Amino acid sequence: MLPTTNTITAPLPLADERVYPPYKIAILVETLAESGVPVEVALARTGLQADELQSSSLKTSIRQFMTVCRNAMAATPDPELPFRAGSRMRVSSYGMYGYALLCCSTLREVAQMATRFHRLATPAVSLRFREEDGEGVWRFDEVSGLDLDDPLYRFLVEFQFGIHQTLARDMLGPAFKLSRLRVRYPAPAHAALYRRHFGCDCEFDQPCNELRYPAARLDQPAAYRNPITVAMAAEVCERMLVEAKTASGVTRRVYNLLMETPGQFDDMEALAHKLNTSSRTLRRHLTQQGTSYKEILDDVRCHLAKEYLRNTRMSIDDIAGTLGFSDAANFRHAFRRWTQRSPSDFRR
Repeated sequence: MLPTTNTITAPLPLADERVYPPYKIAILVETLAESGVPVEVALARTGLQADELQSSSLKTSIRQFMTVCRNAMAATPDPELPFRAGSRMRVSSYGMYGYALLCCSTLREVAQMATRFHRLATPAVSLRFREEDGEGVWRFDEVSGLDLDDPLYRFLVEFQFGIHQTLARDMLGPAFKLSRLRVRYPAPAHAALYRRHFGCDCEFDQPCNELRYPAARLDQPAAYRNPITVAMAAEVCERMLVEAKTASGVTRRVYNLLMETPGQFDDMEALAHKLNTSSRTLRRHLTQQGTSYKEILDDVRCHLAKEYLRNTRMSIDDIAGTLGFSDAANFRHAFRRWTQRSPSDFRR
């Protein structure tokens, strides 16, 4: 259970990392096609071709997705477009990430899973979740570094709101209803569309972008819950998350260096020396790539821990020592933080 004082947060990665399947781009292209916008217009300046969108190997970036959004705004004046596109982003649109969400037992578990793996969803909008005053609250603070007066800012928020409502209805049924919606920007000319699509009170010129619904919904059993399947799907998502975080650049080099010396992990100074740079510069590069030494070290330790638990008979104490933990208790705590499971449960 998440206490009301806790906030679950998912930060934004870099805009040019080409590590995401084209889920959102494909949905936007399909929605635009219904409005008569040719696919080549929708994909202008992205470097993408229509036939590539069906490829399971295609990886795209947040910037490419944002370019399609700008193309959409330029190609049609229809203000309902982001709402309609968001309503088409069903759980199945997200591949394994969506499958993990679909099999969660409750919306509370969905909140944990969604923020944990948000990086897999081409995240143009930051994601936070908390409970407050009897409501579950999704908050979207950052919108890809855009200024509030950029039209793309509102487009992305509207698209994200549509997605969230659609996913919740996939989990709990079509009767799911938001209780409140708040946005930072002034009421647009099409403000009536908010009430039509979300059926709740809509507040503009607010301090933050938020969706709220009764907290009682958090523990309502989801339609397709399956704890065994969700554990399997989450494990696949964890591997995908590591691949996304270590796709290129200095992050990949640091990850590889740490993997070379399990149990004797270099600190920042030693890594910087091997990379012919200073620790300050290395730290800055990692920050620019949306990660840190601690996050990469956690990924390495988590990956190795799973390999040892799966493929060796090493005791929990020995694994803890091999991974550089001071004792088994600290290792168990870290492993549960990484996977939401104990090492013993994982090994079984």
